[in-house]
Formats: sequence, structure tokens, C-alpha cells
Amino acid sequence: MVFISKKDKKSWQDYIDNFEHFTLNLKKDDLKKEIKIKDKNSIKKNNIANSYKLFKKGKIKPDGVIDLHGYSLKMGKQNLESYILKSYENNLRNILVITGKGLNNQGVLKKEVPVWLEEKKIKNYLISFEKAPNNNGGSGALLLRIRNKYKF
Repeated sequence: MVFISKKDKKSWQDYIDNFEHFTLNLKKDDLKKEIKIKDKNSIKKNNIANSYKLFKKGKIKPDGVIDLHGYSLKMGKQNLESYILKSYENNLRNILVITGKGLNNQGVLKKEVPVWLEEKKIKNYLISFEKAPNNNGGSGALLLRIRNKYKF
């Protein structure tokens, strides 16, 4: 253990006492040089947006695809949950879920899959999901971003 002198204690106490009255005077030039720091959420949103743009341009392809055409709601949900879990375990990050559009663009799976993805059991494995770009199925498919297994 190290002891500090009375003088150092007094200096520290003066510093703490005066900190409440601390003011910062900036010049206009200093304000122009202000640096914007991005928080983690905005960085994450930018990464997701960049992934989507790359998919849209056809630069990257999905790591996995599951086609739910012809499945009942019960079987579709079970297969989707299983596929997402396996994708997470295998660290597949971008999944394309094909639901189909249904009759008059009113498909049951098209409506239900986004609801399933919001359920806690599945949502814990997802970063985000959104309608797939037109070159990957458009409104009849969803693009899922799976969490990285190795990041906590």
C-alpha cells in the first residue's frame, strides 16, 4: 500500500471541489472540428444496411435458403425454427426464407413468418429480418441476419 502526502490529498480535494464549477470555453474553430462518434447501434445498423445493399446488387449470396412453399403452418414453423437454430450453430449469417406470395399476394405463410420471427424463441438468434431484394424473391421472401455464434 502506498501513502500519499497531505499536500497531494489537498490538491486532489481541491480538484474534486472545483470540478462542480468546471466550465469549458470553446472557440468557433473548435466547434467546426467537432468529431462525430458513432454509437454501437448506428454501426450495427450500417453493417446491416450494407449487407442488404450487397444482396440487392447481387455481390453476395445467402449462406442458406429454406423454401416453405407447400408447408402447413405447424410444419412450416417447426422447420423454420429448426433451420434458424442449425444456421446459428453452423455460424451461417445470412438466410433467405422463401414464403411465396400466395393467392393475390395474400399468402398465409407470407403473413405468419414475420410474426414467428418476432417470437422470443426465434428472435434471440436474429439480428434483423426484412423483405428480400427483388433479385432474391422480393415480397415472397425474407432475408434474415443471424447472430454471430462467437460474439457475445
